[in-house]
Amino acid sequence: MLKSPDLQRCASDWHKRVPSGILQGIEVERVGIEIAIRDATPDDREAITSLHVRVSKRAYAGMLPADYLAEIMPDEKTRLWEKRLSQGSDPERLRVTLAHFDNELAGFSCFLFDHETQFGTYLHNLYVDPAYQGKGVARSLLSAGIQRFSPQQRNRPVHLLTLADNHPARRFYEKLNGQIVEEKRSVMASYPDLIFVRYQWRSAHELTATNFNPVWDS
Repeated sequence: MLKSPDLQRCASDWHKRVPSGILQGIEVERVGIEIAIRDATPDDREAITSLHVRVSKRAYAGMLPADYLAEIMPDEKTRLWEKRLSQGSDPERLRVTLAHFDNELAGFSCFLFDHETQFGTYLHNLYVDPAYQGKGVARSLLSAGIQRFSPQQRNRPVHLLTLADNHPARRFYEKLNGQIVEEKRSVMASYPDLIFVRYQWRSAHELTATNFNPVWDS
């Protein structure tokens, strides 16, 4: 897709100033149901990218520039998942977990073990299809992903960044007892200052739900 010079400058400014990994679609309420969980594979790139883009456009409309969401972000996510899953998911570097209902992708999570490690393990993505929000998918993805951590990884803190104006996400993380440890301000071209908050948990164990039943696909 061709982009105007102004839009290209906007994208460059975005990459320089906005923290990575802040676009997260979050479920708001929880109703326990059984879901099927599995690790991501290279064959999942297209489905993950599609869900990532759709939920981002819905969740961040009015919070992030419309031209970024419509024209820049889809290409970013395509490149992101091609890079991450081109040779499979490296468990020493990241953990990508998928949730399925009847073989349909309902959501995914991605933890990074090598990003801003001074705060612990980075929860880079947590996305749930709007059709499945409110059904416990986000909590199940967190818990199921953490089940795959090594003992050392489980003992490390977990952190994430989200927009200060993303109130549904913030309520969700606060229900999980996330603690705000930092506020960050970022400036995007032709857009008001954006404020982000960093939530942190003392260990991955604190993010593990106790009243759900994820079923790992064989």
